[in-house]
Amino acid sequence: MFGELFHIEKVLEVCERILYFLKVNILFLLSNIPVLLFFLFVGITSVREYLPFFLLCLLPVGPAFSAVLFAMNRMLHGTETSAWKDYRTGYTDEFGKKIFLAAIQMVLLWIFWTNVEFFSFQMPFLPLMIFFFLLFAGTVLMTPNLYLLASRYQMAVKDYLRGAVLLTITKPILTFGNLVAAVFVLMLLEIKAGTVVLFMASIYGFLVVFMNQKVLRLLDEQAAGAEN
Repeated sequence: MFGELFHIEKVLEVCERILYFLKVNILFLLSNIPVLLFFLFVGITSVREYLPFFLLCLLPVGPAFSAVLFAMNRMLHGTETSAWKDYRTGYTDEFGKKIFLAAIQMVLLWIFWTNVEFFSFQMPFLPLMIFFFLLFAGTVLMTPNLYLLASRYQMAVKDYLRGAVLLTITKPILTFGNLVAAVFVLMLLEIKAGTVVLFMASIYGFLVVFMNQKVLRLLDEQAAGAEN
């Protein structure tokens, strides 16, 4: 009898975790209606043609992704309350800085990609084209680190950017891991789009938080040492 109750409790716990993933992901999607409308009415194939408008639609992703990472970190440590409360806390805390970080990142992406196209077609010059493409790729790759820091620490905007760049460069294995996690989620989306779209942000956020636990512990220790 007690064995059956134990198994039922485990099943209920798994169901609660699945619902938590689902609710956080739905909140993420609702927070990013502009980019969803872009995909619906303009189309993903037109991103390059309407790049400035697309990047503008991406602005809400910054605080929304921070909220997902905040919620997944709480769930990983067993300190979650409810999906709505955790997401709202992660979304609203330092919201101005998070949206400003997103704006800076979008502007950088626009500048770097414009230069890639300029030195590819308007005035072909391979070294500069490669240089700006690497800057563009680096700005994309630092995304998980940038919003992971924003979801966990209170710093100046320049410190978030500097920290994200340093983590991206000095922790290449984690950077590669974050990229593989994104590719993995995209593969799942291709295989089972109807189901995965309900969990993709939560799954990716959980993988990022899980893989970066060691780095976060080190940063927490450094922060505690600085306070002392």
